[in-house]
Amino acid sequence: MDLPYFAYGSNMNLEQMALRCPGARMIGLVRKPGWRYLINQRGYVTALDDPDAETFGCLWELTEEHWAALDCYEGVARGFYRRVDCEVFLLDSKEPVQSIAYRAANEMPGTPTATYAGVVIEGARQIGLPGDYLEFLESWRHGPPVT
Repeated sequence: MDLPYFAYGSNMNLEQMALRCPGARMIGLVRKPGWRYLINQRGYVTALDDPDAETFGCLWELTEEHWAALDCYEGVARGFYRRVDCEVFLLDSKEPVQSIAYRAANEMPGTPTATYAGVVIEGARQIGLPGDYLEFLESWRHGPPVT
C-alpha cells in the first residue's frame, strides 16, 4: 500500500483537492510534531523543523495519477517543493502513521496573497481542524505573526 499524503496547506481545501485529485479520499485529521507552519517568501505554506512546534492537517489516500498531479501543482520538477517522508498522528490516537508531505525549498518567512490565505483557512475549517489552530492560521493571513 502506498503511503498517505499529509496536507497542511491549500491541499486541505476540499474543492481544490476535488479539482486536482478527483476521487482522492480524506482519511482523517492529523498533527505533525516537530514541524513549524510557515508562509514562505513565495507566499505559500511550508514547514520548518522545530522540536517545540506542531503542524495540523489531514491525510489523503491518493493514486499514482493523484501524486503526479500534485507533483506538477507543487512544482517538484522546478525545484519549488520536494516530497518528504514524515510521521504524523491521527488526532484521536498516539499511534504514528507514516506519510508523505511536501516541503518547500524556500524557507524564508513571507506573506500569502489574500486568496491563498483564504483557501488554506477555509480548507482547515472544512476538514474540522481545532479552533485554536484556525486562529493560528488566521494570524498568518497578512504575514508572519508578531510574537
